[in-house]
This record gives sequence, structure tokens and C-alpha cells, in this order.
Amino acid sequence: MKKIFISWSKKTSREYAKTIKYTIEKLASDVHVFMSEEDIQAGEFVQEKIISNIEECDILILCFTNENKKSPWLLFEAGYASGMHKVVIPFLFDNDSMWHSWIDNPMNIAREINIYESDLIKEFCEVFSLKKTSKVKNVIEQFKQDIESCREQFREVDVQCEDLVEKLSAIDKFNITSPFFRERTVYFLSGFETFELWKVIIQSFLYTGKYLWIYGRKNMKLFGGNFNELFQYLDEKAVLPNMDGIDFKIMFLNPESEEVNYAHKDQDIFKLELETTILRAKRTIGSNKTLQKCCRMYSNKRDEIIIRIDNCIVYCKPHFDINGNPNIMTNSAFEVFSAFSEKGKRCIQKYMEVWNNAIDMF
Repeated sequence: MKKIFISWSKKTSREYAKTIKYTIEKLASDVHVFMSEEDIQAGEFVQEKIISNIEECDILILCFTNENKKSPWLLFEAGYASGMHKVVIPFLFDNDSMWHSWIDNPMNIAREINIYESDLIKEFCEVFSLKKTSKVKNVIEQFKQDIESCREQFREVDVQCEDLVEKLSAIDKFNITSPFFRERTVYFLSGFETFELWKVIIQSFLYTGKYLWIYGRKNMKLFGGNFNELFQYLDEKAVLPNMDGIDFKIMFLNPESEEVNYAHKDQDIFKLELETTILRAKRTIGSNKTLQKCCRMYSNKRDEIIIRIDNCIVYCKPHFDINGNPNIMTNSAFEVFSAFSEKGKRCIQKYMEVWNNAIDMF
């Protein structure tokens, strides 16, 4: 009888492990599957039971997710099995090209099975010596559905934001002490309004994005020369009907508004910088009538900062000093959530209210 050991760490991986266990048991009656969550009884010595089952197994399956890929216990089990020349198969439940890239990872020598990219019927048949029957196909299809149900149940952020959050989380500036997740909102503790954040936003939008809405004040970083590719791209799209489906909106604070006197602690410097950036924006956009309509100026107090990148919202709420002036926003904390969430819908409504009351910049 072939013996399978399923290794997991953290709650999402545990549910995936249960699903794999039940699936293997449906497919192969001559296989014994061990999983610590279900096969260790009260009073048994956990570590001894786990070690002995690794020593006795023929195949060790690792359930990898973004949250557990560096789990010491998971890597210990993988390394121990590898050292005993067991067949080690990582199952990847999240798309992460860097899942095995850290130093001394025993997974550098193992070929993975990506749940969303591999031919699972072929993989299961090869690993467990099965024939490709209708029963096998049906069981694997049910396995895929069960995995997707688990994924949805434990999803930390809505699917619309996964790609952006993954890109941000890959940058050291954003992941030293964050992000953390709560009710499908991602909280980054620093990095707002930085060049790194804008770089990720622009890269996420270029060539594949539909929406880019910016509720800014000066927008200096955008028009400082680092993102010329964005405006060249928009300029090309602007000659197509309806901008080829792209919805670009950007708002500046009106330098002639009363709010300029309260928008920054250094009012004189702020107004000069604002006027200079608007001048740069006009030169960048030039005579393109379509892009000119994408730029407006508002006069209200900005008590929320909203950036829409496709169906994802990057959000920050300014903090004001005792005189009512907003504190510096660069490198402050920010949130990311779906445009379809209740918070997202409110942000879309708020943005459009400000946009509709703003005046054309050209």
C-alpha cells in the first residue's frame, strides 16, 4: 500500500490539505493518506507521530499558499523528507513565481503542481498510477470546485485587488511590517504617495488597464518626468474612439480657490508648486482635446484621497493639525480594497461628486 503524507501550515492550507486527502482517498483505495489534523489522536505525541509518518511515507505533498510559504515547520517536513529521498511534491494554491526562491529552500529541487495551471487529471494519474477514466475526471473536477470554494472562503482580499496587492507586497518598502488584512481590506502601514507606489499603479494600468482615476492635489510625481510612458500611451489611445475603452480622470486643486490657503502648511510654496505642476501637465498633454477633457480642477476641501486603478481602490484619509492643515501624506499608511465593496462603491460615488463639481483645466 502506497503511503502519502500531506504537509500543511496555517488555516487556509489546512483546508486545502483536507480536500487533497479526501480526493486521493476517492481516487485510490490502495493508498493510505496521513494528515496531522485528522490522523493524530488525543494523547499521542504529535512530533513523534509526524516524524514516523514522514519516514514511512512514499510521497510527501506540501500545500503551499502565500501565507505559509516560509513556514519553518513546513520547510522542516519538506527538508526531512528530501533528506530521506522521498518523493516531494509541492502543490501551489496561489500564483507566486518566487515561491521557492529563498536560500536553502529544499523545494529548489522539487517540481511543483500548480493548481491553476497544471493538467490536474494528467498529474493525478501519473502520481497515483491511475487510469484516465470518467470517474477520475469527475473526481478531479469536483476537487477543482472544492478548492475554489476554499479559496473564496479564506480570500483575504477581493479578486479585483489581488494582482495589485501582490505587486506591492513584493516591494521591500511595503512589506517590512505590512500588509495586514481585515474584512477584505489590505492595510499598508507606510509608502503612500511614494514613487514606488506610483510606479506599481502605472505599471498595473499600462497596456491592460481600463480605469485610472486620480483625486490629487498637485500630482507632482506624475508630471515630474518619470512617467512619460503613461502619457505617450494615453496620447496614442486618445485618437481612438472612446479612447479604446480607457477611462482616465485626474483632478488637481484649483490654484485660484480659497482652499489653497488651507491645503498645505507652507501655503506660498504649495501654491507655486501647484501652479508649476499644472503648467507641466498642460505642456505634457498639449493640444490633445480628448486628454484635456480628462483633467479637472476642484475647489472643495479634500478630506479623502482616492485612486482608482481598474476595479481596485487605493485609499488614504488625511490627518489634519490643530489649524486644519493636512499633514504630509508621503510615506503615510494607506488601504487597498475592491471598487465593488461597500467602501469602494462609496469612494466611486464620492469621486464622481467631486468630478462633476470640478471645472475643466483647459
